[in-house]
Amino acid sequence: MNDSLPVIQLHTVSKVYDGQWALRDVSLNVRRGEFLTILGPSGCGKTTILRLIAGFETPSAGTVSIDGHDVTALAPEHRNINTVFQSYALFPHMNVFENVAFGLRMKQRPKEEIRREVSEALRMVQLEGFENRMVTKLSGGQQQRVAIARALINRPLVLLLDEPLSALDYRLRKQMQLDLKHLQRKLGITFILVTHDQEEAFSMSDRVVVMNNGQIEQMGTPTSIYEEPQNLYVARFVGEINILEAKVVEQSEGRARVQVQGLDAFMRTKHVFAPGDKVHILLRPEDLRVETLKDLAEDPDLEDTFSRERSLTGTVEETIYKGATYDVAVRLDQGTLVMATEFFNEDDETVYFRAGDRVAVSWVEGWEVVLPYEN
Repeated sequence: MNDSLPVIQLHTVSKVYDGQWALRDVSLNVRRGEFLTILGPSGCGKTTILRLIAGFETPSAGTVSIDGHDVTALAPEHRNINTVFQSYALFPHMNVFENVAFGLRMKQRPKEEIRREVSEALRMVQLEGFENRMVTKLSGGQQQRVAIARALINRPLVLLLDEPLSALDYRLRKQMQLDLKHLQRKLGITFILVTHDQEEAFSMSDRVVVMNNGQIEQMGTPTSIYEEPQNLYVARFVGEINILEAKVVEQSEGRARVQVQGLDAFMRTKHVFAPGDKVHILLRPEDLRVETLKDLAEDPDLEDTFSRERSLTGTVEETIYKGATYDVAVRLDQGTLVMATEFFNEDDETVYFRAGDRVAVSWVEGWEVVLPYEN
């Protein structure tokens, strides 16, 4: 086993169903022992990738390799890979012990070994004492744990997870996210998760692959995906975002001088632009600072934390309560609506801003993302 070799490699893989592209020229390396999540909306091709890795589908073009070996034409049962499905696919006529032991019984392992391995698998998923319980009498979260134990008992090289948490309620889903992450760290097995839930992907993964229309839009750490989206699709899919149209005036190394909503300011960028190029400025709501024009005029100390050099004026349209935070919707004087996230003052349970307030919106240089213009 070569630990430096990717455990899974997809090389220019395409898949066509009834003349329609499900995947088009997808290449992906999955590192040994990592938790990788494939993120995207329904129909983007993420489950097709999982099925190609598992061997349930054969690519129309390209190759699939596992542990350095081409397995493109290899049957699923010969791939040392297990899958946990959204439906769990448990045997309803069997109890917990027999469900988990099924794979070992098929391999005709000794009874004592089966008993020992099942006990260990159930301990890992915190289901000790449930051996004789029928799976139909278990909760959704418990059934999911049985499915995971059954998949892990064979010590697969890779565990595939096809939206396994989508049927659970919010609180249980959050707990299972933590449990899965801790289990993966403990076992060191490569996990590949498919989900449409951005928060789930970010909370569990070492790396995230964002997909759209059968192609990879971006891959990287959760932080890099969120803070440095490579295009508008990724920016919009992985969280709330403010998008402002702007024009480049000039560019120096690593910075561009742009005109946006009446503001003329330098902004950091990795892209190269020419004077006159149209661009998009991306700002997350939590990166914006809002102050009333009245307070800015009356409190000189605000100058220390509020940048007039990169501020846009507007009028508050509404505030939206979100628990620990609230959003302030500001209609800029040039007509664009932006959202800023504010934290509640613990000493004052009321929101600070009111509809009709005249405000300025600012941010720290470098917190913006400058992208080429997209129609």
